[in-house]
Amino acid sequence: MQKIRDILGLPVLETQNGIQIGEVQEVIIDIDQATVRGIIVANANWFTSEQGIKFSDLYSIGHDAVMVRSADVVQAVSEFIIPDSRVYHLNELLDKHIFTETGLQLGTLVDLGFEPLTGEIKIYHVSDGVLTDLLYGRMSLPLPQAQIVGQDKVIVPESMAKLLHTESELS
Repeated sequence: MQKIRDILGLPVLETQNGIQIGEVQEVIIDIDQATVRGIIVANANWFTSEQGIKFSDLYSIGHDAVMVRSADVVQAVSEFIIPDSRVYHLNELLDKHIFTETGLQLGTLVDLGFEPLTGEIKIYHVSDGVLTDLLYGRMSLPLPQAQIVGQDKVIVPESMAKLLHTESELS
Protein backbone atom coordinates (compact mmCIF):
# COMPACT_ATOMS: atom_id res chain seq x y z
CA MET A 1 0.00 0.00 0.00
CA GLN A 2 1.23 3.48 -0.86
CA LYS A 3 0.41 6.90 0.57
CA ILE A 4 -1.25 9.20 -1.92
CA ARG A 5 0.60 12.26 -0.65
CA ASP A 6 3.88 10.59 -1.69
CA ILE A 7 3.05 10.87 -5.39
CA LEU A 8 2.53 14.64 -5.30
CA GLY A 9 5.42 16.34 -7.07
CA LEU A 10 6.64 13.18 -8.81
CA PRO A 11 7.65 13.57 -12.46
CA VAL A 12 5.33 12.06 -15.08
CA LEU A 13 7.46 10.26 -17.68
CA GLU A 14 6.68 8.63 -21.03
CA THR A 15 7.88 5.04 -21.36
CA GLN A 16 8.17 5.39 -25.15
CA ASN A 17 10.94 7.97 -25.14
CA GLY A 18 11.70 8.94 -21.53
CA ILE A 19 10.47 12.51 -21.89
CA GLN A 20 9.03 14.20 -18.81
CA ILE A 21 5.59 15.56 -19.67
CA GLY A 22 4.99 17.26 -16.32
CA GLU A 23 4.71 16.46 -12.65
CA VAL A 24 1.89 15.36 -10.39
CA GLN A 25 0.26 18.50 -9.07
CA GLU A 26 -2.86 16.97 -7.53
CA VAL A 27 -4.71 13.67 -7.16
CA ILE A 28 -8.42 13.31 -7.93
CA ILE A 29 -10.28 11.13 -5.40
CA ASP A 30 -13.72 9.55 -5.90
CA ILE A 31 -15.06 9.04 -2.37
CA ASP A 32 -18.18 7.10 -3.45
CA GLN A 33 -16.15 4.54 -5.41
CA ALA A 34 -13.18 4.67 -2.94
CA THR A 35 -10.75 5.05 -5.83
CA VAL A 36 -8.17 7.34 -7.30
CA ARG A 37 -9.92 8.76 -10.38
CA GLY A 38 -6.76 10.32 -11.85
CA ILE A 39 -4.01 12.90 -11.47
CA ILE A 40 -3.63 16.54 -12.46
CA VAL A 41 -0.39 17.17 -14.30
CA ALA A 42 1.40 20.51 -13.94
CA ASN A 43 3.12 21.85 -17.07
CA ALA A 44 1.38 19.36 -19.36
CA ASN A 45 -0.23 22.08 -21.46
CA TRP A 46 0.35 25.78 -20.99
CA PHE A 47 -2.96 26.80 -22.60
CA THR A 48 -5.41 25.08 -20.27
CA SER A 49 -5.49 25.02 -16.51
CA GLU A 50 -6.49 21.50 -15.51
CA GLN A 51 -4.95 18.79 -17.62
CA GLY A 52 -4.71 15.31 -16.21
CA ILE A 53 -4.50 11.60 -16.72
CA LYS A 54 -7.20 9.17 -15.67
CA PHE A 55 -5.99 6.37 -13.43
CA SER A 56 -6.58 3.62 -15.99
CA ASP A 57 -4.18 5.39 -18.39
CA LEU A 58 -1.30 5.37 -15.90
CA TYR A 59 1.21 2.65 -16.76
CA SER A 60 2.66 2.51 -13.25
CA ILE A 61 3.16 4.53 -10.10
CA GLY A 62 6.67 4.09 -8.83
CA HIS A 63 8.57 5.39 -5.85
CA ASP A 64 10.32 8.07 -7.91
CA ALA A 65 8.07 8.68 -10.95
CA VAL A 66 4.65 8.11 -12.48
CA MET A 67 4.91 6.37 -15.85
CA VAL A 68 2.60 6.64 -18.88
CA ARG A 69 3.01 5.05 -22.31
CA SER A 70 2.70 8.37 -24.17
CA ALA A 71 1.69 12.01 -23.69
CA ASP A 72 -1.47 11.26 -25.69
CA VAL A 73 -3.18 10.16 -22.45
CA VAL A 74 -3.16 13.73 -21.09
CA GLN A 75 -6.66 15.20 -21.35
CA ALA A 76 -8.96 17.72 -19.69
CA VAL A 77 -9.72 16.61 -16.13
CA SER A 78 -13.44 17.10 -16.78
CA GLU A 79 -13.26 14.23 -19.31
CA PHE A 80 -12.69 11.58 -16.64
CA ILE A 81 -14.87 12.85 -13.81
CA ILE A 82 -18.25 11.16 -13.58
CA PRO A 83 -21.08 13.71 -13.23
CA ASP A 84 -22.89 13.74 -9.85
CA SER A 85 -20.11 11.77 -8.14
CA ARG A 86 -18.40 12.99 -4.99
CA VAL A 87 -15.01 13.75 -6.45
CA TYR A 88 -12.39 15.74 -4.54
CA HIS A 89 -8.88 17.00 -5.04
CA LEU A 90 -6.61 15.40 -2.43
CA ASN A 91 -5.86 18.78 -0.86
CA GLU A 92 -9.61 19.32 -0.31
CA LEU A 93 -9.68 16.24 1.94
CA LEU A 94 -6.43 16.60 3.87
CA ASP A 95 -6.32 18.31 7.27
CA LYS A 96 -10.04 17.77 7.94
CA HIS A 97 -11.03 16.72 11.45
CA ILE A 98 -12.63 13.28 11.61
CA PHE A 99 -15.61 12.90 13.94
CA THR A 100 -17.94 10.00 14.61
CA GLU A 101 -21.66 10.60 14.17
CA THR A 102 -21.95 10.71 17.98
CA GLY A 103 -19.43 13.55 18.29
CA LEU A 104 -16.15 11.78 19.17
CA GLN A 105 -13.14 13.35 17.45
CA LEU A 106 -10.80 10.66 16.07
CA GLY A 107 -8.07 12.98 14.77
CA THR A 108 -7.08 14.82 11.61
CA LEU A 109 -6.96 13.25 8.14
CA VAL A 110 -3.33 13.58 6.98
CA ASP A 111 -3.14 11.08 4.10
CA LEU A 112 -4.88 8.24 2.29
CA GLY A 113 -3.49 4.76 1.68
CA PHE A 114 -4.18 3.20 -1.72
CA GLU A 115 -3.23 0.25 -3.89
CA PRO A 116 -1.04 1.60 -6.73
CA LEU A 117 -2.08 -1.21 -9.12
CA THR A 118 -5.83 -0.74 -8.77
CA GLY A 119 -6.23 2.78 -7.39
CA GLU A 120 -8.44 1.45 -4.59
CA ILE A 121 -8.33 3.60 -1.46
CA LYS A 122 -8.00 1.39 1.60
CA ILE A 123 -7.29 3.52 4.67
CA TYR A 124 -7.19 6.98 6.18
CA HIS A 125 -3.96 8.02 7.89
CA VAL A 126 -4.98 9.96 10.99
CA SER A 127 -2.96 12.25 13.24
CA ASP A 128 -3.84 12.99 16.83
CA GLY A 129 -1.21 15.74 17.10
CA VAL A 130 2.56 15.94 16.70
CA LEU A 131 3.38 14.78 20.22
CA THR A 132 1.05 11.77 20.07
CA ASP A 133 2.37 10.88 16.60
CA LEU A 134 5.94 10.91 17.93
CA LEU A 135 5.15 8.91 21.06
CA TYR A 136 2.72 6.33 19.67
CA GLY A 137 2.88 6.68 15.89
CA ARG A 138 0.24 7.75 13.42
CA MET A 139 -3.12 6.06 13.45
CA SER A 140 -4.84 4.29 10.57
CA LEU A 141 -8.54 3.89 9.98
CA PRO A 142 -10.07 1.58 7.34
CA LEU A 143 -11.99 3.59 4.78
CA PRO A 144 -15.54 3.94 6.14
CA GLN A 145 -18.44 2.49 4.13
CA ALA A 146 -20.43 5.66 4.74
CA GLN A 147 -19.04 9.11 5.39
CA ILE A 148 -20.00 12.73 5.08
CA VAL A 149 -17.33 15.14 3.86
CA GLY A 150 -18.01 18.68 5.02
CA GLN A 151 -16.12 21.92 4.54
CA ASP A 152 -13.61 21.16 7.29
CA LYS A 153 -14.86 17.91 8.85
CA VAL A 154 -15.42 14.28 7.92
CA ILE A 155 -18.22 12.46 9.74
CA VAL A 156 -17.94 8.65 9.98
CA PRO A 157 -20.10 5.99 11.68
CA GLU A 158 -19.59 5.46 15.42
CA SER A 159 -18.33 1.91 14.78
CA MET A 160 -15.20 3.35 13.12
CA ALA A 161 -13.83 4.47 16.51
CA LYS A 162 -13.15 0.82 17.38
CA LEU A 163 -11.21 0.32 14.13
CA LEU A 164 -8.69 3.12 14.74
CA HIS A 165 -5.23 1.56 15.26
CA THR A 166 -1.61 2.66 15.19
CA GLU A 167 0.07 1.99 11.86
CA SER A 168 2.52 -0.41 13.53
CA GLU A 169 -0.41 -2.56 14.73
CA LEU A 170 -1.61 -2.95 11.14
CA SER A 171 1.77 -4.11 9.79
